Amino acid sequence: MNRTPLSDHLHEVLTNVRRLRERFATTAPQEWDPITAAAELSVQVGHLAICLLRQHGADVSAWEDPQRPITNIGDELADVVLAAFSINVLAQSEPAEATEQPQSANEVEAFLRLLVAAGGLSEAALVEYHYRHRPEGRPPSLSGAAAVVIAACDVLADQLGLDLIAEFRSMVADADSFLDQRGDAS
Repeated sequence: MNRTPLSDHLHEVLTNVRRLRERFATTAPQEWDPITAAAELSVQVGHLAICLLRQHGADVSAWEDPQRPITNIGDELADVVLAAFSINVLAQSEPAEATEQPQSANEVEAFLRLLVAAGGLSEAALVEYHYRHRPEGRPPSLSGAAAVVIAACDVLADQLGLDLIAEFRSMVADADSFLDQRGDAS
């Protein structure tokens, strides 16, 4: 088993994901399940893509909302981690140990690898909960697919020069502050 920065802090990360899932549950009109979390993973990967496009000089004005700025790459990558692990938490499963992923030549390749991993995790959830047919071959388990996302997030963070654990902790503090201001349960 190959350790990654995120997997080295897996207990802390999962504890915070569980706690935040409970707190955020009070903000949604409907109860979340692993499929809802899979949809949220897609949203968060899209937010990360906006930040990366902007960083590469692309015009992202069609997706910008001055009332809701999406500008912090580290925060958006931490949101991807939260969304990915929310799938496991809501499925009451533990992610497998992270597996080593190929290093990427650049951040675009690393992002594309994360996009593939996130799609694989969403597909695993859809198959597991009978929203999608079971494909031929050996589809990954929910736990295995989450492990690939763990590693892909670490590879992208490395390419971006980010301390993913620090970014995750900062996102948790921001989420708690948001929920505290709303008066939602601790």
